[in-house]
Amino acid sequence: MIQCSIQACGEICQPALEKTNKEGKKFLSFTVKIPVSGFYGARADLFLSVSIDGDYSQIGKYSLGKKVSFKGKMIPRKYKGLVYYNVHCEDTILTADPECTPFITGTLDFKGKIGKIVQDLTDKKGRPFQAFSAFSSSKSGEEKEFIWIHFMNFHLTDKNRISPEQSVSIYGDFHFNVYNANINMECVVQDISLWEWKKNRSVDDK
Repeated sequence: MIQCSIQACGEICQPALEKTNKEGKKFLSFTVKIPVSGFYGARADLFLSVSIDGDYSQIGKYSLGKKVSFKGKMIPRKYKGLVYYNVHCEDTILTADPECTPFITGTLDFKGKIGKIVQDLTDKKGRPFQAFSAFSSSKSGEEKEFIWIHFMNFHLTDKNRISPEQSVSIYGDFHFNVYNANINMECVVQDISLWEWKKNRSVDDK
């Protein structure tokens, strides 16, 4: 399970369309583009699929090229090897200053499994920390998909030190990075604990 609470500003690159959910309720859906920078000058565009309650009468608020700022819940989904970032906004989406620098920031709730490598490192002041990658899985049709996130725990203690291949629950501050033209999620851990997966959970909770 991966779920993020975000605040963002970006440019609408696909204008709003009216859609209807399974319960018959109408909503608007559009795409927002946010440039992301990485190491050594690497850059790539992050695309968010944004939805908000509303109907056709409000489409004009979300026209092509308009900059908007918003808060919402973001859930990454992977389908056929590609990660899609879906955001649902419950608050008002505001028109942003055209000169506003696009950004995305927020917190992440994660439940999943650590990979086979955990690095025990020290920072420039000699303080220990751990760096590791972990994945969350879900089903896409008959295929199981995995989303990997890189974590850094700078609040390391004897109680929250982890080992490879443990299942964990993590809360922290996330950001996006670019490596080899691919956008990846990274997270600075604020809280981490062991987590036990139970068979009666849905696959999206893995």
